[in-house]
Amino acid sequence: MKGKIAGIAAASIALASGPALAQSREAVAANVAESAYAEGADGQPRTELPAGPADVVVFGRGESKIGIAHAASEGSVSGADLLVRPLLRVAELVEAVPGMIAAQHSGSGKANQYFLRGFNLDHGSDFTTYIDGVQMNLRTHGHGQGYLDLNGLIPEIVQREDYRKGPYRADGGDFALAGAVYMHSIDRYGRPWVSAELGSFGWRRVAAGGTLTGIDGGDLTMVGQAKLYDGPWQQPEKLRHYAGFLKYTRPLGSDRIALTVHGYHATWDPTEQIPERAIGTAICPDAFCSPDPSARGMTTRVIGDLALEGSDYRVNVYGQYYNWWMYSNPTYANPDGSSAQILQFDRRFIAGLTGERRWQIGHNLELSVGTEERIDHISKVGVYHTDDRILVESLGSYRVTEASGAAYAEASWEPVAGVRVIGGVRGDYYHYSVEANDAAAAALGQGSGGTGLISPKVAIAYKIRANLEVYGNWGRGFHSNDVRGAVTATPVPVLAHGTGKEAGIRYQRGGLTLTATYWWLDLGSELRFVGDSNSVEPTGASRRRGVEFVAFWRPARWLALDANFTASIARYDNGDRIANAFENAASAGVSAVTGRWEASLRLRHLGPYPLLEDNSLRDPGSNVVNARAAYTLGRAQLYAELLNVLDSGDKDIAYYYESYLPAIDAAPQDGRLSRVVEPRTLRVGVRFTL
Repeated sequence: MKGKIAGIAAASIALASGPALAQSREAVAANVAESAYAEGADGQPRTELPAGPADVVVFGRGESKIGIAHAASEGSVSGADLLVRPLLRVAELVEAVPGMIAAQHSGSGKANQYFLRGFNLDHGSDFTTYIDGVQMNLRTHGHGQGYLDLNGLIPEIVQREDYRKGPYRADGGDFALAGAVYMHSIDRYGRPWVSAELGSFGWRRVAAGGTLTGIDGGDLTMVGQAKLYDGPWQQPEKLRHYAGFLKYTRPLGSDRIALTVHGYHATWDPTEQIPERAIGTAICPDAFCSPDPSARGMTTRVIGDLALEGSDYRVNVYGQYYNWWMYSNPTYANPDGSSAQILQFDRRFIAGLTGERRWQIGHNLELSVGTEERIDHISKVGVYHTDDRILVESLGSYRVTEASGAAYAEASWEPVAGVRVIGGVRGDYYHYSVEANDAAAAALGQGSGGTGLISPKVAIAYKIRANLEVYGNWGRGFHSNDVRGAVTATPVPVLAHGTGKEAGIRYQRGGLTLTATYWWLDLGSELRFVGDSNSVEPTGASRRRGVEFVAFWRPARWLALDANFTASIARYDNGDRIANAFENAASAGVSAVTGRWEASLRLRHLGPYPLLEDNSLRDPGSNVVNARAAYTLGRAQLYAELLNVLDSGDKDIAYYYESYLPAIDAAPQDGRLSRVVEPRTLRVGVRFTL
């Protein structure tokens, strides 16, 4: 494939397939120039596309981080790492972060269930994601604190992911205790494209994109997507999902301005965890049953972002509109036999600003200062008791305003060659106002207040030799709690602090990268899933420690192998186990991009975890194998994904709590509830570059 970027983009072909990343030749060129991780024939980093016949395959995990990263657990993913990855759900893009698992327990329209560093993060309580500088987590959310909904992502727009673990960077704030990922969207496509897919269980997807150039000196990139899915469930999900993305970029002298607008609207019928004792009965013939077929869900989200950046500064100003509601029934019936269905809801506007300025002082000192401001105007958030989607009573509806401001500074000093000492401090202040919309909320409490905290950070990195570096890190961080809990008769703290430590090592030589990390994380207040309210609540303090091993090897320019393994121990301060805190996780994959072909095979392992604090009941975890292959012919690419290749019947998630199904139960019963992994799924598609 002479004079082209093999398997990623070409001068005449932009090769993104259905749920894979699309990048044009120009976009890959910009990515390569930015991070210098493409290799030339001599095996050394290349900073521009070759003018001659050499092939270049970009594997972002091979990017050199020695002398750059602040911790062994930091890294980047881009290029073919994302391009050839098979995906059941778009949020699985975060599984490119070593040790991260994205599962699901309530249908394709709801935020995923995330697992990292021994945390069941529910929907994002201690893990944050930014897209082009905009934080995606939602605080004081109608379903769960830190709700991280990535369903609006269009896979073809994601160019790069930079990830971190632990609270060691001064610019990392709310929800970043366990980790964070920063996604960057593509600027432009070389040619317009259109794709269409069909698959098992009613999967259908169409997408198209392209770039208009020379618009007032800039480029306008447009992408649209529509997808439908029923799933294998007795009650079809009836997912109807529509998303759009617009991005205008242009140079301003040596600086750059970008205006981005993206959003989506989705409706679906939630398919939740079911009591395992019901499987095989008349009301639940198999693990795909739906004991409450009246559940429904809807999300609308629109984000606008204006970014200005130069060589030593960046500024982002953004706004969001968000509207979400979901009927669900996690416990199915009340003790009197009536329906326990609930309606959760959340409607808000968000405005925010982030900015950072950097200075190089002499040859051995770098300084940065920054700020992060955000205000959430939540006009309606709460929960109603319903029966077959008919209102029974309010359990509390609120109006909330939650504002936060942060300032931070970080310095990196190299006192002697090869040694970097990094210190930082961050200050955050939160102010909140909680007002009742109805009598039920007024009875629970309302009010206002404010609180703040200071989070210091320190790190040291020692480059032993050109290909070997060791790290030590310590830092304080935090997550916020739902501010409605701060105005009750037994208030909870608005900000829960945590302290993280880690020691690690990184080895990079040629096409091989190895990292190893031992880490500790103590948390002042754990967030725990509560079945009867289908939400999370703060509990006691906790302690975690663990190890992480990550490997990437590129034995040939067209071939990449990667693997990671993490193990952890999680306990409350009193010694109890933490329910759903998984004890190990691993993934491994092989990716090949050669000539007209590209392929990937991946294994994902989520290890065992306790279901109860006394460890008397456990879940064995899950193993899933996914595969993807594509063949390019002219301006067309044919591709296929086989998801859950081995047709695993493991559980995506399992819980233990009280539920009641009057048709089979004499009274409410404690027991296991779970949602099974979706069975073997085939999806095929074609993509045309115009």
